[in-house]
Amino acid sequence: MSRYFLTQQHNTNQKENRAFNEDFSLAYNISGKVGSKNDVLYVYDVKGVEQARIRQISYGVLPRFQLLYQDKYVASIGFNFAGLNDVIFVRYLNWVITGEVVAGKYRIRHGRKKLLEVNPVEFPDGLFYQLDVANDAQAPVHVAIAALLDRWGMKKNRGLLKFPTRLNKYKYKMATRINQ
Repeated sequence: MSRYFLTQQHNTNQKENRAFNEDFSLAYNISGKVGSKNDVLYVYDVKGVEQARIRQISYGVLPRFQLLYQDKYVASIGFNFAGLNDVIFVRYLNWVITGEVVAGKYRIRHGRKKLLEVNPVEFPDGLFYQLDVANDAQAPVHVAIAALLDRWGMKKNRGLLKFPTRLNKYKYKMATRINQ
């Protein structure tokens, strides 16, 4: 199990991001953008070799993405509307992403096995996502997915959907008696 720290991106115009190891040495560079069809998000290791790539293949409020690992197609990621929390399926790998993507607290599971857990942390350098990766060989894929969810969760149009969260719960008034 390894731990990485991914810087949070609050500015959607910023096109580069970095993932650091536990000792804050550079592990991965993330570059590219998402938002339009055929936009690509790349993950490079320290030597500059491309490890993973996410390409947007559709438009809309609920876009679809292709995940490539070392130039091989491995999965498809599609966003959907969920009830109280976000549920995202990673097809062909049979992974499920559950949690609150906008808040930065989610996990990736394959069956009962937890593959990744993401939590926001604050350091003097700024805000980061702490990525606890179960399998080191899958780390570039998990970093790519976390970078995608960071950029998608921070988009301004996401606020229009108004999902209920712990901070923003819908208030229902329950009637105990009708026509008193």
